[in-house]
Amino acid sequence: MRCVVALPGETAECLCHGLAVVFEHIGMVPRVLVIDNATGAGHRNPDGSVTQTRLFSLLCAHYGFEARFCNPYSGHEKGSVENAVGFVRRNLMVPVPSAESMEALSAAWLAECDRIAARAHYRKGEPIRGLFETELDHMLALPGVRFDACDWRMVKADKTGTVTVDGNRYLAGPKWRSSRIRAGVRAFSIEMRDPDGGHIVTLERAWGHEPRTRLDPSTLLAVIARKPRAWGESPIRGDFPQPVRELLDRMDGKARRDLIDDIRAVSSSCGFAAAVKAAAMVIDAGRSLDRAAIETTARRILQGGSGDSAADLKRYDKYMEAHDER
Repeated sequence: MRCVVALPGETAECLCHGLAVVFEHIGMVPRVLVIDNATGAGHRNPDGSVTQTRLFSLLCAHYGFEARFCNPYSGHEKGSVENAVGFVRRNLMVPVPSAESMEALSAAWLAECDRIAARAHYRKGEPIRGLFETELDHMLALPGVRFDACDWRMVKADKTGTVTVDGNRYLAGPKWRSSRIRAGVRAFSIEMRDPDGGHIVTLERAWGHEPRTRLDPSTLLAVIARKPRAWGESPIRGDFPQPVRELLDRMDGKARRDLIDDIRAVSSSCGFAAAVKAAAMVIDAGRSLDRAAIETTARRILQGGSGDSAADLKRYDKYMEAHDER
């Protein structure tokens, strides 16, 4: 049985994340994994030995399986891997698939793998899934906690509070300028913590070379509230909805400071996206724009509502119609 997971790179955190997803999908852990010289798992030394990456070694210890690398002198190992790759490309990647996210694509591929497993085996004539289930009896049980495929590193922020991870820049915040902090590198995110382990911010990971600094706009709200004249040149000005942005442009210094501080306070509990969306909805509704209105609307948005606090009076129409008939 074949399982496929979509990942953005070939790093150790991507490989370990993908294997953890596969283990949870099948419900068990193989006792031995034969790996085709994956960069994220380790590298082969000139003497033929293999040095595993630290994160992959932790994965092996967490799940308790043994890892082996393909033997170049055993043609069936390499050939089996390449055959599986070709099968997956022909059946799952033609035509080129599209999805909202890597996670959604992985879910679709794993569902398709399950559907393929319902077919009969080309040689034995039995369903592939049934043959695979006999192998599950010989596998290891999943541990109670999923492995966190995270590579923790010590990094130093520059004078703006920005750190560099694998060539891309991430903003921790002005508070952490020129400080050493911990960066947790995962397949899809970068988490930053202070030296005591306190959470600072989690940002989406950038792949390749991205000139733009990744940031959470809420980390700069306090700075702009203290210096409202910096609003026009702020890197997060474009992250605000148009009604809020235009209103802030027209405001004087004090009013701008107060509104940004209100959005900052609501962002701390509801998130930046919900806070600025709520502010825009309050403006469009013509209601008084204060902290209470923004927070109430933001909480409605987080609960799956539209954020509109206006009461729906249509349910009372039938009583009015009955009165008119009398």
